[in-house]
Amino acid sequence: MNVATLALLIPILAIIGSFVISIMKLKEKQLYAANEYRNQSKSINDELQALRDRVEVLERLVTDDAYDLSHKINNA
Repeated sequence: MNVATLALLIPILAIIGSFVISIMKLKEKQLYAANEYRNQSKSINDELQALRDRVEVLERLVTDDAYDLSHKINNA
């Protein structure tokens, strides 16, 4: 290899290397964001399930005959 080819090859390799590093950093950020999204989604789903359970209990209480009777007594 002559000096001119080597002088041209070094900057080309440096540019390609910087692109590869940029792509790797971008993929790392994407993986981090995907993990964050997955964790947040699981947290929201857990909270939603807890709220559904609470609403189910409240519905059971309100539709109970004893609740209706005590409600009528309190309003009378």
